[in-house]
Amino acid sequence: MKKFWLVVCTLLLGGTLAACGQKNYAGVQLDSGEYEQLMKNDKNIDTLLTRLNTFNYQKTSSADQVYEAVDAVMHDNAKGLTTTEKERLDIQLDNSPHGIKGIIQSAVKNKYAVDPSVASQFHDNFAVIIAATAKAVTNSDTQAQKVSTQLAKNLNVEKRLDSIGTQH
Repeated sequence: MKKFWLVVCTLLLGGTLAACGQKNYAGVQLDSGEYEQLMKNDKNIDTLLTRLNTFNYQKTSSADQVYEAVDAVMHDNAKGLTTTEKERLDIQLDNSPHGIKGIIQSAVKNKYAVDPSVASQFHDNFAVIIAATAKAVTNSDTQAQKVSTQLAKNLNVEKRLDSIGTQH
């Protein structure tokens, strides 16, 4: 009878812990809200990479799609960041000469395609974007590093950045 109650209690405890909504990403425990935010942020980054890869300076709608994706990353991925972290993220995304919007605006204005040499500028931008996205869901620098590494791997960021402009 004692074994029966031990099994029942163990199952109830296991069910309660599962119901709490703890998710695991890169070996880091996230509550369900943080996990959902991370998945949304992952999708935003994926969309931005896709739109950069299909960007055509001759089509205004193409640039607008990149700007829309940049705005989504800034709006959603910045949730949970400190003011300083949000500013760092904004610098990588905004209209400055080295921000993603700035690079695209320059390509449209000066009528040039984003070839691999231009796209190489995006590596630093995305390193900060990925790090900020990870930091938004955890307060630990060690855990953020694990999440960041896994996120970059899952999104295949480096390879996708290297391929931007190769089809033009």
